[in-house]
Amino acid sequence: MTDTVWVVRHGQRQDTVDPDWELTAARRHDPGLTELGRWQAWRCGRFFADSDIDFEAIYCSPFLRAVQTTAEICGVIGGTAWLEPGLGEHRNSEWFDSEPETLSFETLANYFDPIRDDHEPFVVPEFPETHDEAEARAGETARRIADAHEGRVLMVGHGLTIGGVVRGLVGSTEGVDAPLCGLTRIDRVADGWELGFSGKTDHLD
Repeated sequence: MTDTVWVVRHGQRQDTVDPDWELTAARRHDPGLTELGRWQAWRCGRFFADSDIDFEAIYCSPFLRAVQTTAEICGVIGGTAWLEPGLGEHRNSEWFDSEPETLSFETLANYFDPIRDDHEPFVVPEFPETHDEAEARAGETARRIADAHEGRVLMVGHGLTIGGVVRGLVGSTEGVDAPLCGLTRIDRVADGWELGFSGKTDHLD
């Protein structure tokens, strides 16, 4: 089974620096990355490459910002990534009126070379969901991914994803931090998991 899980939050998103972005956006809940966000994602890839860290499998949320982050990482380290909705954003009814719209898996796979759409999702989120339900869903996704592979796996998603994956594997969110393009590592120990670190950002200095 998987011995190490890495989790990365997406980079800086467009709507955080351009408050008018959503006025003309085709999908106002699915912003992409800024130039800084792409650089942050590239730096994640450089960290993995410089540290000789490779992955048996990579999974990412289907939201554009997470897909772009994943594509930048794969552009440095190589490999491909599967789209996994179970790692997606919190379906918070205070943020969204209905299920947030994203590009189709086929479109994402056609546009971003490292992205593959030939994976049957482990978990499909429901709308709406509470914070606890969203974390539980991400945690269940992480457990299923970890059981399906050996070696190292990488999951790319959102702030919610970081907490959910750690909670799902370790059993608690104690010590979790989720800055943009922060790195979290979880290691298998005996029959359980241990949080190595969370929110590492020195690769962005």
